[in-house]
Amino acid sequence: LKPSRALPVPPAMSTPEESEVLGLSVAYMVSTFLEEVKKEFGEDADPNYYEVNKRMLYSDSAKGRHLVCPRDRREGCSYVDAVHMSEKGHTAPATIMLSWSWHYTVKTVVFALARWCRVNGKDPAEVFVWQCALCNNQFRVEENKAKGQWESFDTFKALFEKRMDHTNHIVSLMAPWDEPVNIKRIWCVFEKHMAVVKGHKFDVILPEEEDARFQKALEEGGMQPVWELFSKVDIQSAEATSATDKKNILHLVDPDLDLDAAGVYSKKCSKLNAEVVSRLQQWFVRLAEQSLLERSERREPIHLQAWANVAFLLETVRGSEENWDKATNMYHRAMEVAKADGETETKQYAFLLVKYASHLSRSGSQNHREQADFLNEEAETLFEQIGETSSHEYAELVKNQAIAFGIAGDYTKQRQYLTRARAVLERTGEHMTSRTYANILRLIAKGKSMTRGTAPEEVMDLFQTAEKVWDGINSRYSMGCGALLREMGLYVAKTDKARATEYLLEAQKVLVASGSTQTQDYANLLKAMGAHFCDIRQYDEAQRNLEKAVKHYEKIRLLESVPGITALTDLGRVYFAQSKDELAVATLRRCEKIIKELIEERMGSHVSDINALRTKQSYVAKMLQGGGRDRAPNASAEQPQALPTGSGRGYGGSRTSGKGRGRAGRSGSKLW
Repeated sequence: LKPSRALPVPPAMSTPEESEVLGLSVAYMVSTFLEEVKKEFGEDADPNYYEVNKRMLYSDSAKGRHLVCPRDRREGCSYVDAVHMSEKGHTAPATIMLSWSWHYTVKTVVFALARWCRVNGKDPAEVFVWQCALCNNQFRVEENKAKGQWESFDTFKALFEKRMDHTNHIVSLMAPWDEPVNIKRIWCVFEKHMAVVKGHKFDVILPEEEDARFQKALEEGGMQPVWELFSKVDIQSAEATSATDKKNILHLVDPDLDLDAAGVYSKKCSKLNAEVVSRLQQWFVRLAEQSLLERSERREPIHLQAWANVAFLLETVRGSEENWDKATNMYHRAMEVAKADGETETKQYAFLLVKYASHLSRSGSQNHREQADFLNEEAETLFEQIGETSSHEYAELVKNQAIAFGIAGDYTKQRQYLTRARAVLERTGEHMTSRTYANILRLIAKGKSMTRGTAPEEVMDLFQTAEKVWDGINSRYSMGCGALLREMGLYVAKTDKARATEYLLEAQKVLVASGSTQTQDYANLLKAMGAHFCDIRQYDEAQRNLEKAVKHYEKIRLLESVPGITALTDLGRVYFAQSKDELAVATLRRCEKIIKELIEERMGSHVSDINALRTKQSYVAKMLQGGGRDRAPNASAEQPQALPTGSGRGYGGSRTSGKGRGRAGRSGSKLW
């Protein structure tokens, strides 16, 4: 290209400030821009934006080649400025900012934006997109590259924030949905983070074919593909065109991070990853729910497993009373659809009953427990009738029945049913690729760890086999594996405090990476870490984790439950250990009030529930009477030992049901 020169300013030109936030309409992209691409590359071509840049945005034939740039008054302007000066009505101050990657093809981007407009009821002629390829002046970018010059990070960041603040709406294009290119780019991850920090609106676009793949994954792959997607968000390993940009962004996130040291863990970067994942989770849950209901309204065939998976997403990821009710509604709708379609004599329907029963049992309501028992009985009868008692689905039922026996305090039957579930899976010969098998081994190991006379080698062998299953199916970054690592940490804490700390921190890393920070599993981990740090007299760290655990239980409405009460009592103990007596007394009085209310509500229910609460009540009373000074450092040490129940996700929790607030708990162990 010939050197650009200063030219007279045409009357239609924007001011520099206006040009910097100018957007191109989706309608123009769908019509004129696509036609230009077709003319340049051929009828069926679908180039990526690197290819488009060479031939359409930075070339002698580029639309803006001989026009004056409003930003520096030199020849050669951006694509959007060229449209603004030559074709009226197709540009305006941007209404959305696109977070994307140049690796995406033109049709992927344009059709996804058009679909987003359609789905959200927006007029494509009124949606103006700020897209860096079309809105940055590629002539200047290429000039600077040729000279080995880069725009300073501070200048780039200032412009970036200006555009983001102007649109107040970030739209992230994710394709493929399970391996999106843009979450591997550091600027894209940083964009999502800034949207969260600044409180900007955040949406995700999936191309139509990717939406279809996502729906199929919900039916066939269960939840694991979703967790695996979230685990890929990692700003420290994200790529950047400019190594300097990456260093500057990481320095902004964590000023203390050693940028030259490989593999260094950063809490601040981890927190950023969790924020981005949380926002992505919310969007994917909303998409899954909306798409499923829309397909149902259109009477499209839907696999029953998809209903159960979406219900689980609603309950687990978004973790509120409203979403628990939405999940319940999902199960109701699925059962209605199955009855209408004549699918009530199938293995899929039996498994739906198992999942629904598991969902109800997590509510803690006595009424819901009874409903869950009824559904499990119905499912077992159906499995027997259709000859499917050697299937993975049947093993899941038996495992859930074992958990129910544990909640009821019948630990002998719980052991028997866990052993039976294990045998069912081992007979299939595919147990080492089964998540259910990994969870069963974890529960058996957890029970044996509390049984006198069990050799430590036997317990660790079970734990390590379960860990091998998770690693073997590439599912280390999952809630199940996080729960396993937590329990391994708590078990080895008896003999090796340093190793226990490693396991617990690894469990935290896994749950954060898998996007599980809004679950009860994560609250339980924080509680366990608090108790562990209290045990080794690291009281500041113990206080930090227990305070977070209490807030988390409160947020997911499970503070009024046995795990929530345990977190409060442990926190009171830590306050006493730090001579923060006022805080300790206030915390324990609060705990005392909750326990009293729960005992009144639980009268007439399972004896184990009342026993667990009375044990807690007695423990809190002694703490208050003795000022915490007669306690051992481990605040949970007085808990009676018994075989544990559940995975730590939901069992022993509470949900409001009608007028009474049912609660579930067990006179269980330190682990619980």
